[in-house]
Amino acid sequence: MDIKGTPHHSIKLFRYRVHCLAKELWKEKDPVCRVNLTLQLADAVTSLARLEVQEAKKCQHSSLSASDSEFNEL
Repeated sequence: MDIKGTPHHSIKLFRYRVHCLAKELWKEKDPVCRVNLTLQLADAVTSLARLEVQEAKKCQHSSLSASDSEFNEL
């Protein structure tokens, strides 16, 4: 999945997709369907992890910028 330029709200969509796929995986009885669900889940989790890293970097950068501006005001 391509996640470059993905809007912020899509993190919630990926979280929801991961949640739904995991629940569906637990209910599935057919081994072939479980394999397919597992592959989809792995792809969604990987994309979600990348989005979470990007979001964490944004938060860290904005908190550092806020700290710098507060320091400069002193």
